Amino acid sequence: MMSHLRQIPTLEGPFLHDLLGSAACHLGVPGYVEDLVGLPQASKYVVVLVDGLGWENLAQWAKEAPFLAAALTGSRPLVTDLPSTTAASLVGLWTGMGPGRHGVLGFSFEAAERIVSPRYPHITTPLFLSTPLPTPTSVLDTCVEDTVKVTSVVPMDQVQSGFTLMGTRRATMAPVTSMHGQERVTYVGDACKAERALVYVYEPRLDHAGHADGVGSSQWVKALGKVDRFVETLRWSLGADVCLLVTGDHGMVNVARHDRWVIESKPDLARDVRLVGGEARFRHLYTDRPDRVASRWRDVMGDQAYVLTRAEAIDSGVFGPVEPHFQFRIGDVVVVCEGEWAILTRTFSGEFTMVGMHGGCTTAERLVPLLIM
Repeated sequence: MMSHLRQIPTLEGPFLHDLLGSAACHLGVPGYVEDLVGLPQASKYVVVLVDGLGWENLAQWAKEAPFLAAALTGSRPLVTDLPSTTAASLVGLWTGMGPGRHGVLGFSFEAAERIVSPRYPHITTPLFLSTPLPTPTSVLDTCVEDTVKVTSVVPMDQVQSGFTLMGTRRATMAPVTSMHGQERVTYVGDACKAERALVYVYEPRLDHAGHADGVGSSQWVKALGKVDRFVETLRWSLGADVCLLVTGDHGMVNVARHDRWVIESKPDLARDVRLVGGEARFRHLYTDRPDRVASRWRDVMGDQAYVLTRAEAIDSGVFGPVEPHFQFRIGDVVVVCEGEWAILTRTFSGEFTMVGMHGGCTTAERLVPLLIM
């Protein structure tokens, strides 16, 4: 029975995790038989993933990004999975699956494999792993097997990271030393000389500015302008036979200082919780007393968050279909913020410096553009 629960709002697709498989369908890769997002036919696709580019964020500040805004008119958004965060979204994009199937259930979570990073030695944090978590074969690698020229254009320090290896072990890596200049444009142009090509380009600047200074800040607006000019330059450098796609992994909301809960400062929240995972707007709580913890959290949070036990989260489809061997990565209690609230923990001190946050279930966080150029 879940009649007592406030249900997390559901959003209809198409989903971000459908994007690469739809491109693979047009490229004729075996196993990909349907375009679920509505792409034009092409033999070469370039996918620019702008970290932190939300549909609503872009629409609100469209005048600061005129080239992107022109493509926004008449387009439709994609839906990110929950949690609306980089780790879950990118592995979903790469594998064509939701988090319950690929197993990367957020920024951090407890994993039976005990694969941890030196940065957070108590819990699994996919973005900072030197060793990859086992994940399903990616769309990128399946395309390589079918002789598509697949290239991953990513910052130099990410080329051999455990997280990057979750996305591809077979693509040609194009390490980027600077976000400025023509380096990325050259890499993409060279990759598109192939008869069939799929190019993945990761753009991090907007997300960094949003976390540090907030959506709409002068720093964020400046970063958005730089992204706009990069995409415009890239588009005009490519031939008409190349389909350029621009999307994001999540949007972002600003969280005021007075709208933040700190778990360790609230005895009713901290009691019986042995480990905290997730991130500030989507928490995994690990506890031996999930019913008690969930009840207390519901009493404290009220309408500011959705609070579900693991079983309730699985039954209600928060993570999509969940593979049995991944279910215990999900917190014994899952807490999803709505509005512009956040739940911080001293375990992750970096959360306290953030202005812009994501992970939650609002449309500002979950809807991302699909710009076809």
